Amino acid sequence: MPPLSVRDVASLLLIPLLFYLFLWFWLDSDPDLQPGLFDFEDDEFLGRETNPESNPDVVDLDGVADGEFGVSNVVERVLCPKESFKLAAMENCLPWLGCKEITDEVIVHHMLGQGAVKQVYKATWRGHTVVYSNLTQQAFLQDFLHGVQMLRKMQQTSHVVQLVGSCHTTLLTEYHRLGSAENIETILDSEEFSNFSNVRARFGMAMSYLEAIHFLHNSPVGTRVMCDSNDLLKTLSQFLISEDLKLVLNDLDALPEVNPAAQLFVKCGSREIKSDFVAPEQLWPFENETFDDSRMPSYDEKTDIWKIPTVVDYLLGNVNGSDVVRLHLFKVHQQCRNMDPKQRPSAKVLLEEYKRARSMLFTV
Repeated sequence: MPPLSVRDVASLLLIPLLFYLFLWFWLDSDPDLQPGLFDFEDDEFLGRETNPESNPDVVDLDGVADGEFGVSNVVERVLCPKESFKLAAMENCLPWLGCKEITDEVIVHHMLGQGAVKQVYKATWRGHTVVYSNLTQQAFLQDFLHGVQMLRKMQQTSHVVQLVGSCHTTLLTEYHRLGSAENIETILDSEEFSNFSNVRARFGMAMSYLEAIHFLHNSPVGTRVMCDSNDLLKTLSQFLISEDLKLVLNDLDALPEVNPAAQLFVKCGSREIKSDFVAPEQLWPFENETFDDSRMPSYDEKTDIWKIPTVVDYLLGNVNGSDVVRLHLFKVHQQCRNMDPKQRPSAKVLLEEYKRARSMLFTV
């Protein structure tokens, strides 16, 4: 190879300088992104540098205008004692409703939707709007009961929809008027929420999605895998959108457990999965051979990690500043796409990286 000339060397040095200047002016152009990008100090918990002015776990609303963080006048959900609930307009927590209360006090209105396992209706109980779900057909009884059991065991978090009550093959849950997360673009395009289609609110949605995955992987009932997630929209349909534009896990019918110590792994269904969204280990590995479920290798929760970059990319959208966020998450998202599941980061590591990015990019 011929030696490089002075001009060649100068050109090579100029490229990173131009990129730095481009990034600097881009960050400075968005009021939601922090221009003091390199003003950091050591953070022992993360083992890397973070901004000393911002605590990623605490949002200080003093002096902040309504809606600056994406929404306004939203009361955070209160977590009730075990086996009780509290809807938004209620003053106190009450025990979960049983068969008698559901039969005598719940009025069912129109259908909201239907899936393979449940028919879902809008209903009211003592003037409160709730969601009334019924088993669709007996063939899916075990899936339905599994979902109810998961709901009962996972109520000590705001990342899972609130259980109101249950009776045999009937389920009552909290109502979220904005509906499924697969409709997020329609919601943000609406007149009511158009002002909130900004990088801060969208990053908040992505954080809430990741926090839900982290909870599933560290739940009170073990490490759980989101099996109803063979494509992007199906994955988003497992979540509801709260009033403060956070994603809340709603469909818990297919959450099998992983326990490597007990040699317990999962397979999401008994049919062949054909999708460019799922992790490579979920695909039939024997090319030119007929699919046989008995020969299909099992896998673990790292299938959820593989899907996170695609979901987050969709949630970030194409708003001012979203590509800056993508740039800060690029390295860890590359690690999520490692062909070897063992080399992918855990949900905990991902959450730390997201918090680091949040503290670097967003002011309060």
